[in-house]
Amino acid sequence: MEFSADFIRIAAYIGAGLSVGMASISAGVGEGYTAGHATYALMRQPKASDNLVRNMLVSQAVTETGAIFALVVSLLLIFGGFFTAEGGWYKVASLLAAGIAIGFGSIGPGFGSGYTGGQSLKSIGRMPKHSNAIMNNMLIGQALAQTDAIFALVISLLLLYSTPNQPSNVTAGTIIAISMAFLGSGIVIGLGTFGPGIAIGYVAGRTNDMIGRNPRQRGLLTRTMFLGAAVSESTAIYSLVIALLLIFAI
Repeated sequence: MEFSADFIRIAAYIGAGLSVGMASISAGVGEGYTAGHATYALMRQPKASDNLVRNMLVSQAVTETGAIFALVVSLLLIFGGFFTAEGGWYKVASLLAAGIAIGFGSIGPGFGSGYTGGQSLKSIGRMPKHSNAIMNNMLIGQALAQTDAIFALVISLLLLYSTPNQPSNVTAGTIIAISMAFLGSGIVIGLGTFGPGIAIGYVAGRTNDMIGRNPRQRGLLTRTMFLGAAVSESTAIYSLVIALLLIFAI
């Protein structure tokens, strides 16, 4: 069968759909979780409504980071001008993998950031006078969780712009092997950031909850949070390394 640029178009459209579709799941749930705990805190501390609403909106904005990354990648897939037959099956695989990478790679960070925000607002409802310290810790924890979404974004952009066009004189076996390497790169970073993103958010959320219960131990709790997040992040770094090897070393 003769290769057609329509195959590349199909792959780009599927990748665009997976990108925003998957990333929006956790972003929506995380933002709703944050808002739910904001209403709980408002009933406990109605006089702190302005502070609580402000913290809620900041948390929701950070939680949506991965979905925004996914939206950008989707627009690039649709309007980026990749639909030329010279790309061949290499481009088919890389465009599909780019959507998988950022779509699945944003799920864990979205859940993690939402949990952190929800626990932080619950903690502020318990100890409103420590809201600044809790909010600072919340933003640090959410930033650590969103690191995994940044890893996924980097791989997506590399798949979009660093994969070569398919040469004309390669065997079918080589075409399949290279195409599967690109696809594997998107899969490994997409799945490999799922657990770490959730885990880091859980660590940060529980830390903020405990700060609201015992603010005097904030230093100890924050140090423990950093240590736990660093260990949790290690597997996402492994996934990033393998994804880069699949793109550039195969």
